[in-house]
Order: sequence, then C-alpha cells, then structure tokens
Amino acid sequence: MFLALVLAGLVGWLDYATGYDLHVTAFYLLPVCWASWAAGRRAGLFLTAACTVIFAAASLMTRHPDLPEIICLWNSLMLLAIFVVAVYSVTAALDAYSSLAEAQALLREANEDLEETVQRRTAALRAEIAERQRVEKAKLQAERLLERQEKLATLGTLTAGIAHEIRNPLTSLKARLYTLEKHLQAMPAARKDTAIISAEISRLERIVQDALSFARPADPKFERLAADTLLREVQGLMSTSLESRAVQVVVGSDSGLHVRADSGHLKQVLINLVHNGADAIVGAGTVTLRARAERASLGGRETDAVVLEVTDTGKGIPPEIEKRLFDPFFSTKEAGTGLGLPIAARIVEKHGGMLQYQTRPGQGTTFGVVLPRENTNGPGG
Repeated sequence: MFLALVLAGLVGWLDYATGYDLHVTAFYLLPVCWASWAAGRRAGLFLTAACTVIFAAASLMTRHPDLPEIICLWNSLMLLAIFVVAVYSVTAALDAYSSLAEAQALLREANEDLEETVQRRTAALRAEIAERQRVEKAKLQAERLLERQEKLATLGTLTAGIAHEIRNPLTSLKARLYTLEKHLQAMPAARKDTAIISAEISRLERIVQDALSFARPADPKFERLAADTLLREVQGLMSTSLESRAVQVVVGSDSGLHVRADSGHLKQVLINLVHNGADAIVGAGTVTLRARAERASLGGRETDAVVLEVTDTGKGIPPEIEKRLFDPFFSTKEAGTGLGLPIAARIVEKHGGMLQYQTRPGQGTTFGVVLPRENTNGPGG
C-alpha cells in the first residue's frame, strides 16, 4: 500500500510537472491495479480515491485560465468511475482465478481419492479372485485325494490278499532252492542258474513286502521332531552312497520348525525322494533338502504347516509320466516296483499331511512333504 501510494504521488507529480498538454492519466491505473492485485478490493478502492484526489489537485493547479473548474471536477469523477471499474475487473479476475485454482485442487484431490479407491478395490478384487482360485484348487485336490484314497483302499485290500498268497509259495521255493544248491555244488552252470533264481526270488519278496507296506502301512508312532535335525540325518545317510555318482546332498539354512511325526517313517519317505531325485540327475548335480513354513489346507481346513522339500537339478518329469506318477506298480526303472511314491504318499497321509510336487522339464523337480506344524509352545516344547 505504501509503495502504491508513492507511485500514485509520482504520477501526480508527473501530471503537475508536465502540465495540461501531456496526458499521463492512464498511469494512475498502475498503483490502482497493483493495490487491487496485491491487497484486494478495499485496497484498490482506497488507491482509487487517493489517485482521484491527486489527479483533481494536479488538474486544478495546472488548468488553463479559460478552463472552468467544473470541467476538472467532471474529469475527476469520470476517472473515478474508470478506476472503480478497473478495481472490480482486477479483483473479479483474481477471484475467478482463485476459484478456478480451488476447483482444480478439489478435482485433483477427488481424482486422487478415486484412483486410490479404484486401486484398493482392484487389489481387494484380485485378492478375492486369488482366494477363490486357491479354495477351488484346494477343493479339487481334496476331491482327487479322496478319490485316490478310495481307489487305493480297494487296491490295498486286493494287494494284501495277493501278497499273502504269493509269500507262502515263495518261502517254499526259497527253501527248495537252498536244498537244491547243496546238490549242485560240483556243477558251475547249474550254480549260475540257481544264483539267478535266488536273485529273482529275492526281488519277488521285495515286491511282496512293498505291496504289503503299501496295502497296510504301519501306524506311525508320533513324537516331536525338529525338521532340520531330520533333514540332516537323511543327508548323513545318503551323502556317502551318492558321492560316487557326483551327486551332492545339501541342507538349506536352519528353519527352527517342528513337526509331530514318526521319525522312521519320515526318513523312509525322504530317502525315497532323495533316491528319485538323484536318479533324475544326469552327471553331476545337487539334491537340496530344506524346511519352510506355510499355510496349507490339510484335513479340509487351513492350518499352519511345515513343508519338507527335496529339490533336484535333474531333467524334470515328462508330462506323459507325470500323469501316472502316483499309480501303484508304475515305474520307469527296470528294477523298480512302482510302489515307492504311492507308499510315501500313504505314509504322509497317515501323518495328516499330503505329498505335493512341482516340476519343469530340464530344470528339475521339487517334492514337498506337507505336515501340520508343531507349535513350539506345545507339549514337549
């Protein structure tokens, strides 16, 4: 305001100094518009009154003798009207700009809120879709597991009966072969034949034993086990025998997880999976054992679980074999019985868990033994 008044005084002095012939009236608009823009409408009207008084005084002091005083006053009133119009025009423009800026800010805020709402609802929708897919997948797996259990129960009953019927003749054959070998000591060719027969009888006995284990697995004796300790025991059992094949068995970092299970049964499962992983490796490779925690659907409900993983760097499982992976008596190995994975799956199911896997041709396979997690604050903890 002070600077605007100084400017108005300078314009009035210039008006007075130059006289009537030099028109500087328009310069009065500078302090008026400046005050209106900087301090608002009241300041503009104040400068309007000040500039009008200064203009009137300058006009009266420099007027021509033939010019009536009324003309100077009339010109001052006209200039006052122009100044008032200028003040209202400037302040109206400033108000409009301020309103526009405020509206833009509100619109920007509304857009941000809308984007946030859309993102939040999109994330919620994606989470809901993912949850539905997970539930549907779990339901499908449960249905398949139930269907497989029903088939295995029927097959197990049949297998147990057949195995018992085969075991008795095998025992008789083995006894007769032992007697026969004593009479054929002096016949090398005959001894070679009896050795082949003995090996095949042993193989049949192993198949029968596997069939019985599959048909009627023993009930587990539960105890609290540290997952890492179990994996390191399996590593100790398998490392030496696989080193000659350039296959390393390693254990991942300690997890501090516990399960309630039968140590012997779980070792049987893990050793079988390590064997399978080593057989899938061509040349040198690694079988990695690790334990991790996750949420899983076991027994039809979500629960905290421990996954004992066996990961190999082998060739993966081809799709045509993957379809029959858990079929009893299906094997890709010449000396295999085709009961290793089915027996492992039955053992894990006896523990209230499930056996799962992921495979990619050329990039290896990961089998996971999913078991209920034992709370560290539970019994024995």
